[in-house]
Amino acid sequence: MPRNTANVTRPHAIPTRVRAWAFSMCLVVTSAWSDTSQDDLIIHISGFTHARGQAIASLFGEGADVFGKPYARVAVGIQQNKATLIFPGLPHGNYAVTVFHDENGNNDLDHNVLHFPAEPLGFSNGFKLSLFSGMPSFKKLRFAFTVDSKSLEISVK
Repeated sequence: MPRNTANVTRPHAIPTRVRAWAFSMCLVVTSAWSDTSQDDLIIHISGFTHARGQAIASLFGEGADVFGKPYARVAVGIQQNKATLIFPGLPHGNYAVTVFHDENGNNDLDHNVLHFPAEPLGFSNGFKLSLFSGMPSFKKLRFAFTVDSKSLEISVK
């Protein structure tokens, strides 16, 4: 009597639809990993009138209040009226940066009697503080950090 082999399953055979599903899941996982790639953000700062004190940069994530708590903060010394700061292992995305010359080394941006900043400032996205520019905001300072744009140039004034 012949055997009916139509309903026989092979223990080691993987159906085509399962293989296709597994392959597509690998693509999804690989795509997700590539979307969260990281690099070091390098910021070159110029415009210092002297090398006393330190340069302090605050980094803000998407939509953050640039007057609030930063995502990350880095301080470095100034050499030959320039400084270079690095935010290591930063995920790609949209950010804003504020920089100031902490001339007296107290780790705070000092203000004068009228509550205006008393130490030189710099901002990402070419923003310049003036009577016509208004206050800095994330939207005004935003820049895209991508694999093709790993460094910024900021001047303090």
